[in-house]
Amino acid sequence: MRATRALTKVEFVLFLRNPTSVFMALLLPSLLLLLQGYIIGGTLEPVAASGQRAIDFFLPIAIAIAVTSVAITNYPSAIGAYRESGVLRRLGTTPVGAHRVLLAQWLVSGATLLASILVASVLARLAFGAVAPRSAPLVVAVILLGAVAMMAVGSVIAAVAASAQIAYGMGFLVFVACLFTAGVWTPGPLMPEPVRTVSSFTPVGAMTQALTDAWYSGGTTWSPFLVMGAWAVVAGVVALRIFRWR
Repeated sequence: MRATRALTKVEFVLFLRNPTSVFMALLLPSLLLLLQGYIIGGTLEPVAASGQRAIDFFLPIAIAIAVTSVAITNYPSAIGAYRESGVLRRLGTTPVGAHRVLLAQWLVSGATLLASILVASVLARLAFGAVAPRSAPLVVAVILLGAVAMMAVGSVIAAVAASAQIAYGMGFLVFVACLFTAGVWTPGPLMPEPVRTVSSFTPVGAMTQALTDAWYSGGTTWSPFLVMGAWAVVAGVVALRIFRWR
């Protein structure tokens, strides 16, 4: 436990010293939220019979983007850098064990994700008058399962990337695809039905749709949880089987 705490503290310091990681995790989701609200026209006007605005639908999207940026870009890049420098191989020969680096990365990712969600939520409240979620426990459950699913997907990239640069390149391609399925260009409730259906089978799309339902209606169906759970299990098993320590 002492070794895990020490590694986690080191990982957190290294995270704070990396401007790209800080930007992707803490700033990008909030900047996209501000971009949608102040630059793109019509997002502050009601677009639904309930009086909801396009910017209201974007808050769950910003949260999903925060999860994705941490899990798909920052986490795999850190592991890729350690593989490239031989840190994973060397730690594997010590009593500390290389697996503790992975645990420390998950802990740091969880902390930065929480901070990013809080920043985006407070910003949406202050800048756009966003409402509180109708069902906070359900929102938390969706975020937790979505984070696990996306970290599992990120683990597949982290399992094989030979360097930080390769991991970031692979992660960025996945991240761009996730921006679309999350609804950055067209929020889920405003998507054409075929696109919305396809997106619902991706982990980020399922998470965004479940978050939107939980936030504004207080309930959701089981299908997004099944999709996120399936991605978490399948990606997690694949990552375990193909993970390389060197």
